[in-house]
Amino acid sequence: MHRSRVSAIVGVALVLSAFSPVSTVAAGKPDVFGPFVDTYTFIGFDCGDFLVEISGTSTTTFTVSLDANGDVTRIVMRVRAPYDTLTNTTTGQFVVNRGEFQETLTPIPGTDQFEKSISGYRYFVNAPGEGVVLRDVGRIRYGDLEQTILLWKAGKHDIEYDANLQPLFCDLLG
Repeated sequence: MHRSRVSAIVGVALVLSAFSPVSTVAAGKPDVFGPFVDTYTFIGFDCGDFLVEISGTSTTTFTVSLDANGDVTRIVMRVRAPYDTLTNTTTGQFVVNRGEFQETLTPIPGTDQFEKSISGYRYFVNAPGEGVVLRDVGRIRYGDLEQTILLWKAGKHDIEYDANLQPLFCDLLG
């Protein structure tokens, strides 16, 4: 999922949690938002000689946990994107990404920042006739929302940082 879309969705989840009933907060029961089904087609990358179009359908659910004061203690985003296609708009060459993962955001005490952990498979990419060509599976933890501070990982991570997405997919589809 496009990082700006994820940031916007997290912002919406935080706003929605602000309107959580006091009785729910007092009971300690998390608020669940969704499922939200999103069908999309957009240009994901400009590879110079060609563009990469991303299309698919995903289902996303948010769980927001609050403490007794109404402060966010955890946000969990569960994403199911079973069949995203990434297509070279010039040649028609494509790969298929399957994603099923959850991102957990935990506030860093004394700051307005969050740690992010991701578990499952964000990128499980297959190319016709080749099989699996790229994968990001397992669990990984970052010290920031932008995924630039790697704290810990387990599994197979061909893509540790979102900044690596464009060159990897441009190479695959070029």
